[in-house]
Amino acid sequence: MKSRLLFLFTISILMAQAVMTSAQSMNPSDAVETVGQGAINWTSGEVYATGIGAPPPNAVNPAQARAMAERAAQVVAYRNLLEIVKGVRVDSETVVENFMTKSDIIRTKVDGIIKGDKPIKKQYLSDGSVEITVVMRMKGDFMNAVVPETFGGTMLPPPPVRPAPPVAPPAPPKQAPAPIVQDKKPEPPRVEPVKPAPVVPQPEKKPEPPKVAMPQPQPEKKVEPPPIAVPDQSTSQFKGGKATGVVIDGRGLGLKPALLPKIVDPQGQEIYVGQVVPRTNAVEQGVAGYAKDVNAAANNFRVTDNPAVIKGLRASGAARTDIMLSQTDAQALRDLGKKGDFLQFCRVIIVY
Repeated sequence: MKSRLLFLFTISILMAQAVMTSAQSMNPSDAVETVGQGAINWTSGEVYATGIGAPPPNAVNPAQARAMAERAAQVVAYRNLLEIVKGVRVDSETVVENFMTKSDIIRTKVDGIIKGDKPIKKQYLSDGSVEITVVMRMKGDFMNAVVPETFGGTMLPPPPVRPAPPVAPPAPPKQAPAPIVQDKKPEPPRVEPVKPAPVVPQPEKKPEPPKVAMPQPQPEKKVEPPPIAVPDQSTSQFKGGKATGVVIDGRGLGLKPALLPKIVDPQGQEIYVGQVVPRTNAVEQGVAGYAKDVNAAANNFRVTDNPAVIKGLRASGAARTDIMLSQTDAQALRDLGKKGDFLQFCRVIIVY
């Protein structure tokens, strides 16, 4: 009877480990960034961290040693998760740690979110140590904690401009009467006699030799480099009709993922992010998904069945998290956005 119970207990542990392992499995096409003792899966919007705990030598029995090792591994995993989360890029100029340093409220919220995450994987090692993996979702509570309150388009029309009341022209100033001048006969001017100046003999001047002009060095002319030509040709691939999403191909541009990436035109004017996306949609769905393969991105449920695929021109911003489109592609994306609402609902995937 005891052997049967032991067998069932072992099977249950193995099945639980298999479920936890499958929950952590990542697709090869996922955009995964390895950081320290963990990783950031930008495709699924999850942060993973692992921690290892060793059994203490003063444990009373093996059960207590295992329990204390699990507790130590979980504490280390949470600490590693916090370090990874601090380095998550919010936008091109800010990481999560900047917000946590400036605001005690944000730091408390992030700490509570991390400690509230449950382990998804436990692995018992041969030396009695335990390895635990924890995961944190970046959507929802975490996004709500780090995304600024001022983020997000209001989606409301501007108030009507009232005409200013007419202003009466100022009255012309009154001119003072001119003074009356009595006529007087002019007196003739007095002429004083002029005495001739004494003549002083001047010494003779010797002719000076002619001066030879020396050639002056001419300043070097600075040659201005020619302006960098920005290619302006369409790269958009679209079947036609109403777009259900957009895939931005940013491969080879040195692009880095972030929570709030922008899409801009060559003049730096924003096409997509805070001026378009409501804050609620950004918190619940995330501003953009990421992928490593264009075909996988085009078939992702996030952009549904009729997305447009546009090639990025270059990465922009201090941290290179924003992506610039050519003028033609920028206008094409604006036109597609006016015909649908896929930008407002964050149906955007960036391939890098």
